[in-house]
Amino acid sequence: MDFLDAAYGLLPASDEITPVRQFFWASVVLSWVFTFVPFPYGRCRNFSIVDRLWSLYPLIIVLQWVYHYGVDELDCKALTAIALVSIWSLRLTYSSVRRGDYAMMAEDYRWAHVRKSFGRVLGTTGVIRLVAWEIFNLLFISLFQLTLLYKLAQPVRQLIVKKEEWSTAQIVLVPAMVLFLLFEAIADKQQYELQRLKRPGALDAEPNAAYAESRKSEVMAGFVYSGLWRFSRHPNVFCEQAFWSSMAFFAGAWNAPCLFVEGALVLIALMWASVQLTESITLAKYPMYRAYQIKTSRLIPCWPLANDRVISKAHKY
Repeated sequence: MDFLDAAYGLLPASDEITPVRQFFWASVVLSWVFTFVPFPYGRCRNFSIVDRLWSLYPLIIVLQWVYHYGVDELDCKALTAIALVSIWSLRLTYSSVRRGDYAMMAEDYRWAHVRKSFGRVLGTTGVIRLVAWEIFNLLFISLFQLTLLYKLAQPVRQLIVKKEEWSTAQIVLVPAMVLFLLFEAIADKQQYELQRLKRPGALDAEPNAAYAESRKSEVMAGFVYSGLWRFSRHPNVFCEQAFWSSMAFFAGAWNAPCLFVEGALVLIALMWASVQLTESITLAKYPMYRAYQIKTSRLIPCWPLANDRVISKAHKY
């Protein structure tokens, strides 16, 4: 009990207000418990509970801070941060709904591959594998990811409770964050459009023949590589990382870097690992993806390599 009391007092932050602390721990416990709820049609469990919370969780926490500290206490900087987080949340939620992520049976396809990796490492059967997976389910899927989402929102609380004059850097960061949100939305739309056209008969049924023709080669390849995806294999991921990193510095990360940057840094590390897993799955499914990997930057947008350089590098693979 002493350990649980200490954990409750330290997470999500030692100085956090009681409503947010209670909401955080209730979310951790319930998101873990709901993974035990059986689903119909052959799938016994679903491990994308936190995935459904991802786009809404930071905004819910921010709104609790606003309610606690009072709307009258908000200055222009706090209102700007709240507005940006709201736009991020609503836009990402819309994108998730459009992809069908909130459907009852929807589960991120990567969790199946993670479960298989547990089987390869610990054996396909046995108590050890089952116990290890449930520990991973509780500590990583629920506790770690929800702590990360809290840490991403934490810089906004600093802006709510601490009033300071605008700096030149903060003025520059606002349009930068708007651009990151805009480019992330464009990248998600470009990827969604390709997935839509990959559905049986969708390419032939597309009313804009010129558009259908322009995306035909991508449909055949199986992955998007035009638009923003020409300059980065994951432009939406890059924009997501850049947005939250900018938010941390907007709150004054140069004054207390450990307090504000940790969420953004952990997000960068987590998404790097996620991209690694995603690309391994994509490459196994679409062999032509290897050429795209050689030609295009992984995250940071860069001008793609010329064909002769791609050919010169190809022999290494």
